[in-house]
Amino acid sequence: MAEVYFVSLRAQDEKSSVLERVKRMTKKLLEGRLEKDDLVAVKVHFGERGNHGFIKPVFLRYIVEAIRDLGGKAFLTDTNTLYTGFRHNAFDHLETAYFHGFSYPSVSAPVIIADGLRGSDFKEVEVNLKHFKTVKVASAIHEADFLLVVTHVKGHIEAGLGGSIKNVGMGCASRSGKQLQHGETFIPSPDQEKCIGCRRCVVHCPAEALYLDTNGKARVLVEKCISCAECVIYCPTEAIGISWSSSSVTLQERMVEYAYGVITGKKGKVGFINFLTEISPDCDCAPWHDASLVPDIGVLGSHDIVAVDQASADLVNSAPGLFNSGLKKAHQPGQDKFKDVHPQALWQTQIDYACALGLGEKRYSLVEI
Repeated sequence: MAEVYFVSLRAQDEKSSVLERVKRMTKKLLEGRLEKDDLVAVKVHFGERGNHGFIKPVFLRYIVEAIRDLGGKAFLTDTNTLYTGFRHNAFDHLETAYFHGFSYPSVSAPVIIADGLRGSDFKEVEVNLKHFKTVKVASAIHEADFLLVVTHVKGHIEAGLGGSIKNVGMGCASRSGKQLQHGETFIPSPDQEKCIGCRRCVVHCPAEALYLDTNGKARVLVEKCISCAECVIYCPTEAIGISWSSSSVTLQERMVEYAYGVITGKKGKVGFINFLTEISPDCDCAPWHDASLVPDIGVLGSHDIVAVDQASADLVNSAPGLFNSGLKKAHQPGQDKFKDVHPQALWQTQIDYACALGLGEKRYSLVEI
């Protein structure tokens, strides 16, 4: 049975400060595992412009202090988004992080975008699983000595639940890795009206499957295409579009396989912290933030990615639902809040598949900090 630490949001004096208890919990997750001068990737979500539900930078400050106290060298990190928004390249991503308060003066750690300037800096990791033989893990995360995953728990339109599994599986993947999770077998079909003949897709195609025709427009040699989705990243006009064709079950399984590729290379050097605050129906990738589904609950921590997400879902579902929220029917304690807002995406799929791959266990005991 896995241990899951729990920090409630009740505090009567400075000794019971939530910030200080989160710091103590972080140290519990690191002690005996973190070595002096370890480079620690603190995987967070900096939030899309227009969203305000992401974890407050002050919490990251206390988490970073815990790492520094134990001799580690922390950096905050995330990967570029597949869609075109305010975080699809490192320049815009860093500006968004700073705009939301994730700067060195506030968090006492540098911010590094893990998959590079355009989302093409990754390491291919062998997994040999049902959907993928290899997965594309962002280089800075792959090369870090320790991975501490700090997640804002919320709903998700395709995965049902956005917890640590999603933060690792989708959030630690390169842009092309995200495309391979979202789409069935990917074959680009360049939009001839949008194509400007810049040749970026041609230059960066590892299989030489793209070329410019006599009109200077991109074309694909289907027989050569290896479905790597690198062309999606480099096209500046979205002439090569994103495929969102994966079913929820397929996406969740692929997401778990990516998490497997990230975690299995860091045995004993990974920890998970889940914030159960401002629990919205949708991901922090949305350029808005809806009202919370349930009252704020607390903060969880574990070495087990399955247990921490299962405990998060259990605590949310056991809470009373808020009527001024996106909930339709599941207002009573014990009713499934995530299923209510996203009935097409059954979140238990990712938990069950992660268990089947040996990433953790659903049985847990809560240990209050």
